[in-house]
Amino acid sequence: MLEDAFADIIGKARFGKAWSLTELKGRSNIDEARITALEEEAPPVQDEVIRLAEALALDPIKLSEIAGAEWEPQIAPPYLVEADADAGKDMIYVIDGRIGSYPVNGYFFIDWKEGVCVLFDTGYSPTKVLAFLKETGLSLVAVCLTHAHPDHIGGIQEIQSQVAVPVYLSANEVSEKIALKNHIGVEEKMTIGVGRFEITSRSTPGHTDGGTTYYMDTAPIVPKKLAFVGDALFAGSIGRAKTSETYSTLLNSVKEVILSFPPETLLFPGHGPVTTVAEEQRHNPFFPA
Repeated sequence: MLEDAFADIIGKARFGKAWSLTELKGRSNIDEARITALEEEAPPVQDEVIRLAEALALDPIKLSEIAGAEWEPQIAPPYLVEADADAGKDMIYVIDGRIGSYPVNGYFFIDWKEGVCVLFDTGYSPTKVLAFLKETGLSLVAVCLTHAHPDHIGGIQEIQSQVAVPVYLSANEVSEKIALKNHIGVEEKMTIGVGRFEITSRSTPGHTDGGTTYYMDTAPIVPKKLAFVGDALFAGSIGRAKTSETYSTLLNSVKEVILSFPPETLLFPGHGPVTTVAEEQRHNPFFPA
């Protein structure tokens, strides 16, 4: 299932524009009570979809697909397999985390041949992270955090109490409330090694001040490109902007950085299913054709 439905998308767009219900009513000619109902998951009719899309600068065709549950990316594991490495194991392991019943994703990237891995966000699941390391015997060489919201950083102290590992996180995310050992401030286009592979950090603020996407081109060893995007982008949507003032920043981060990666690039978001650049270019209503 997609992380965001029609209701979430129009709510995020209205928040980003800092519009009241009255303002959106004037621009869409839809009654305030009806807009409220739609943002609370009442099913829309097609005319409402089109009017709201036009008012909120969303793509009406793409928004209609999501309103009608006509699309979601069909990308399933294994995501990345090196044929001659350790019996063809997947080089991506998803931490299926939960905060109560709310799902959150963390990811391991694994170089099985070298016996090392890197963790992208904690998935709010230190017990699962540590159990995976113990079960596989892999050496954790880095933790790369996309941002410092609790669902993405939760449990990092417990992980660091068991494993001496550097933690990469933008200095714009760090405050006195975050106690990190061996913290390395991420900067634009910093490179981080993991076995035979290299990670490049890309600044993607808007959801938070120091939001970071981690990009990997695993060729020529494995012909795939990957990006761990945190909450900058979800399949068919985006994260909520930190404030209405950062909404345009977030849209620009996604458009100019994430959607500029090659079309086949696999995108691993903090919530919801894995997608690709090509799928988002074709289906994400925040980026009109």
